[in-house]
Amino acid sequence: MARIISIASGKGGVGKTFLSLQLAGALAAVGKRVLLFDGDIGLANIHVVLGLKPLHDLSAVVAGEKSVVDILMDGPGGIKILPGSSGQRHMAELSTSELAKVIQSLSEITPVPDVMIIDAGAGIGDHVTSLVRLSDRLMVVVRDEAASLADGYALIKVMNQDFGYEAFDVVINDVESLDRARAIFQKLNDVANRFLGVALRHAGSILHDKAVVETARRKTLLGLYAPQSSAAVSVRAIAKDVIDHLDSGSGFPYLLDRLTIKKGGK
Repeated sequence: MARIISIASGKGGVGKTFLSLQLAGALAAVGKRVLLFDGDIGLANIHVVLGLKPLHDLSAVVAGEKSVVDILMDGPGGIKILPGSSGQRHMAELSTSELAKVIQSLSEITPVPDVMIIDAGAGIGDHVTSLVRLSDRLMVVVRDEAASLADGYALIKVMNQDFGYEAFDVVINDVESLDRARAIFQKLNDVANRFLGVALRHAGSILHDKAVVETARRKTLLGLYAPQSSAAVSVRAIAKDVIDHLDSGSGFPYLLDRLTIKKGGK
């Protein structure tokens, strides 16, 4: 089975898609088969960030016109991309049965990737929490902004109190220094400890780096354009952390089964 990592944030605009894409590239660079699923189903933008034009997306799967294998795209650095849909209102409002169809279709993908990264939408809506609940690890992205920290905590609270999650990886993005990153993490961890009884884990920090802007302009990966940049080094450290902490399996061979269980103790 693929190991599944969901990357989420309470607030949009904090670098969730950036981290999803760059982490996928870093894992592929060390020989992992990586599938990047654009889980912001109604407002997907990974293909836009990369300058790709999918012939079909998840809307064709929901309509029964294509299989999920039919719509896979080749991305940079050897990653595979499963494009979501963008600008289609009905996709942003999928019913429970339609979302279940999308989730189950992921099991059709062969060869099975070593890692599937889900770039979940922002917020705490049903689509976000359903996709996050598929994951073996949940990575919450925050920035040094009050709104980002508050909304990141809100996501952690919902996943803990409503779905029993107890393990949360936190990545501080676009931060001025490692000392500042540690202070931000400690603040968030203290709040989670005090009000939820949950201990967060600092999975890494990405320093502010001009190479990020230029890499985005060139629609490529940090590891390909600026492999020695501080941001690229940070992403590789997070990738190593992911590899070091992925366990051998969840024990749930069917993805839909993951939606019926609590994640306590994970």
